[in-house]
Amino acid sequence: MAVELYLSASQYFKHDIFKDTSIWAKIFTSSMMSFSTISSMLFNIYLAKRQYKYSRRVINGLVWEIIVFTVMCFFTILHFLLPKWFNFMFIMMLVVISSMGTAMTQNGIMAIANVFGSEYSQGVMVGQAVAGVLPSLVLFALAFIENSSVSTTGGILLYFFTTTLVVTICVVMFSVSKISRKVNENWNVEDGHITDVLLGSLRSNEEEIRIVGRIDQMEDEDHRRTNGTRDDNDEGEELQLKVPFEVLFAKLKYLVLSIFTTFVVTLVFPVFASATYVTGLPLSNAQYIPLIFMLWNLGDLYGRVIADWPMFRDQKFTPRKTFIYSLLRVAAIPLFLMFTAITSSSSGDEEHNGSVIVDLCYMLLQFLFGVTNGHVISMSFMKVPEQLDNDDEKEAAGGFTNIFVSTGLALGSIISYVFVFIIDFIIR
Repeated sequence: MAVELYLSASQYFKHDIFKDTSIWAKIFTSSMMSFSTISSMLFNIYLAKRQYKYSRRVINGLVWEIIVFTVMCFFTILHFLLPKWFNFMFIMMLVVISSMGTAMTQNGIMAIANVFGSEYSQGVMVGQAVAGVLPSLVLFALAFIENSSVSTTGGILLYFFTTTLVVTICVVMFSVSKISRKVNENWNVEDGHITDVLLGSLRSNEEEIRIVGRIDQMEDEDHRRTNGTRDDNDEGEELQLKVPFEVLFAKLKYLVLSIFTTFVVTLVFPVFASATYVTGLPLSNAQYIPLIFMLWNLGDLYGRVIADWPMFRDQKFTPRKTFIYSLLRVAAIPLFLMFTAITSSSSGDEEHNGSVIVDLCYMLLQFLFGVTNGHVISMSFMKVPEQLDNDDEKEAAGGFTNIFVSTGLALGSIISYVFVFIIDFIIR
C-alpha cells in the first residue's frame, strides 16, 4: 500500500523536513496514517456502491500513484523553499490522493482475483507484501550513505523515482496481460447475448433471477445503443446486478471482522517502530528504524506465503477461528510498551549488558507481529471466494472487504494518537 511508502520514509520527513522537535514532526506519523486511512475508507465506500468497471479502476489508480510520486520527486528538491506548515499540508494532500489511488487499484484487483479463485487472491496478497518490503529495503540501504543533506536528498529522490518507475511498469504489465478481456470471457457473454452454456447451467431460482436481470440490462443497453445514447465510457464493461451489503456481511462476517481487527491492531506498529531506539547494536537510529520496518515487512511477506499451506487452507480452519486468531494479536501491544520502556531507559548506556539482547528480542517481536498480520490478512482474503455463490458476489466482495480494510486502518490510526502520548510519557 502507498501508506507503507510514507511510513518507511517517516524518519526522512520527521528529521529532514520537520526538524525532529517541531510539532509537525511529532504528529507526522499519526496524522499521515489518519489522512490516508480515512480518505481510503470514504473512497472505498463510494467504490463499493459502484459495482462495475473493475479492470479500469486498476489502471486509473496506478496512474494516480504515478502522478503523486512524480510530484514527490520534485518536492524532495524544493521543500526547503516552503514553510513547514505548508509542507505538512501539501504532503497530507498527496497522501490523500495516493490513498484514493491505492483504494481504486485494490478494489479492482481484488474483484478480479475473487472471480478467478483463492489462489489469485493469495497472489495479490503476496504481491502487496513484496511491494511493502522493497521500499523499506531501499531505505535501509540508503541509511548507510553518509549522513549529509545532499546524500539524504539524493537517496530519497532515488526512492520516490524508483517507486514511480515500478508503478509505471505495473501499468504496462497489466495492460499487456489483457486481464480485463479474460474477465469478460469468464462471464460467457458475447455480443450482448447470454450463451447457451450459461443458460443451461442454472442451478437455482436465485441464479435464474440473476440471469433474467442481466438480460433486462442487456436489452436496456441495446435500446440505448439503438437511440445513440450509449455512454462511451461504459463500453466493454460488465453487466451485473448490485449485491446488497447485508447479503455479503451475512456470508463474510467473520472474515471481514478478522481483516478489520487485524488492521486496527497493526496500526500501532508504526508508532512503536519510530519511537523505539537501538540500545546495543552497532547501528544508529537512522539505520535501526528502517531495519525494523524492513523486518516487519519481511514477516508480513512470510505470513502471506505460509497462508497457502494445506493446514491453513483446510476447511477445519474456519473463518471463526481466523477471527479469534486476529483478536489474539492484541497481546503484542503490552510487549511493545515494555520494550519502549526498556530502550528509553537504557538508550545511550553503553554499559547496559542486556542491550543487544533487548534489541534482538524486539526485532524478533516485530518480525512475528508482521508474520501474524500477513497470515491473518492473506487467509481471510483467500477464504472470501469460498464463502460466496456466484461471480457477482465475488466481484462485489472486492469493494466490500476493502471497506473493512480501510475502516480498520482508519480506527487504528486514530487509536495510534493515544499511543503517541503514552510513549511520550514513557520516554519522559
